[in-house]
Amino acid sequence: MSPELLQAVFDNSETATVILREDGLIVKVNNRFASWCGESKNDIEGNRLFLDYIPADLQAEVKDYLKAEVQEYLLQPETEENGTHIRKEIELVAKQRVLTVLMHLFTLEQPGIRGISLVDITDRKTHEQALEQEKEKAQHSEQLKSAFLANMSHEIRTPINSIVGFADLLRLENISPQKRALYVDYVINGSNDLLMLIEKITTIARLDSGQFRISNREFDLNAKMKDIETRYREELDSRKKEHISLTFSPPDPGNAFMITADPMRISEVLSNLLENALKFTESGTIEFGYQLQKEKGGNDALLFFVKDTGLGIDPSNEHAIFERFVKFIEKEETIFKGAGLGLAICKGIVELSGGRIWVESHKGEGARFYFTYPLAQHPRRKHPGTGAEPAGTAFMDWHTKEVLIAEDAESNYLFIKELISPTRIKVLRARDGMEAVELFQNNPSIDIVIMDVLMPKMDGYEATRKIREIRPEIPVIAQSAFTFEGDIRDGLYAGSFNDYIMKPYTRKVLLAVINKYLSGKQS
Repeated sequence: MSPELLQAVFDNSETATVILREDGLIVKVNNRFASWCGESKNDIEGNRLFLDYIPADLQAEVKDYLKAEVQEYLLQPETEENGTHIRKEIELVAKQRVLTVLMHLFTLEQPGIRGISLVDITDRKTHEQALEQEKEKAQHSEQLKSAFLANMSHEIRTPINSIVGFADLLRLENISPQKRALYVDYVINGSNDLLMLIEKITTIARLDSGQFRISNREFDLNAKMKDIETRYREELDSRKKEHISLTFSPPDPGNAFMITADPMRISEVLSNLLENALKFTESGTIEFGYQLQKEKGGNDALLFFVKDTGLGIDPSNEHAIFERFVKFIEKEETIFKGAGLGLAICKGIVELSGGRIWVESHKGEGARFYFTYPLAQHPRRKHPGTGAEPAGTAFMDWHTKEVLIAEDAESNYLFIKELISPTRIKVLRARDGMEAVELFQNNPSIDIVIMDVLMPKMDGYEATRKIREIRPEIPVIAQSAFTFEGDIRDGLYAGSFNDYIMKPYTRKVLLAVINKYLSGKQS
């Protein structure tokens, strides 16, 4: 083969090739290497060292490798097994970017001269790294799944054991009234624990799938916070922690504080934080409230806080507690109930709302949780109205009123009927949406409708629209097992329902909502 042909093969090879001296000076390169470097061959040959194209932090390693490998190679006889190439993966600086290349080291007949061929494997390495990341992600997902199943198995079986066990004991004939009342309390408490767990699992699933929504509307924040305060005062009593002081601290307690936000989301975050405070506080105080503040861009935001004098948290764990399934046990003999999802839910909701959440704490000194909630509109204060409060629900007499209950499940219908029976209200029952429309059309004396959202033949939304075509002013109360207020509120804003109650609910909740419309005190 002629020298000219050999030169052409060398220059036009797809493999970058470099000929250099023992001191590292480049003697000759082909077109591929010059193209990588963005320089002409004349600028490189005789003027540049091979190490000039190696990242600074790797130059010493590559220099030692080249020297050691060549010496080792020269001491070995050339055989079919060891071949004539010594390979190493290195990085090469080319046109202000770094390539990952596979370096093939070979010797030449001319003393003091060696050759290097370089194959670009950057894309392959990037692909391998991506695959490795996906593998790690999949393994992490499997670990989370295993942790989830392990936690849920324990957390679900615990309340179910209480519900089934004590419900079975209630069937015994020879038990005292005191024991019967105690067993009923265990069944109710176990049911509430199970419901809370199901809601948390549902919330996590909706957050993960991107189906979780923020549904803003105007409401009185002070009234919402007072409702939360009342609920957790009752919790303190039921947990025999009446000695703990619970305080709601609003900046302007005398007036209504009207904001546009999602009341259910704010309530959900505060409830999880207060639940934690109740769980880990045995004495002292729990305080919660909010402050109005300005963000960096000048927009309004609310800063909520929940402070307690409980066990506290080691500062090294302040970030970890917002991860799923994380539970810190203070003492080996003390295990606190919970699936380790509450604070993870708080973090997900707050960040979805555009805010942030954090904790300040020291072990044994209580904890102070904070979260921000950006506001799209400036809040407004207004003086409380002078109208009479809605009547209580204990001694209502609705014997002149008539209610249509649209409910396909027999047990649910019987439950509602039992709840409202003390009021002596007349009850009509529809088993599906079509029957509800027909009954309403044939009974003009109906004063209010309780409408299940999901029913056979015709759902609650469609049935309510048809009912409104007959009498637009009739109050329709939705009842649903949806755990997200926005799902029902879409029906409110679309003109379907006047109000809603979420399953499960109590007699107090149901009668209060009905009374709001039968008494004419709508809000």
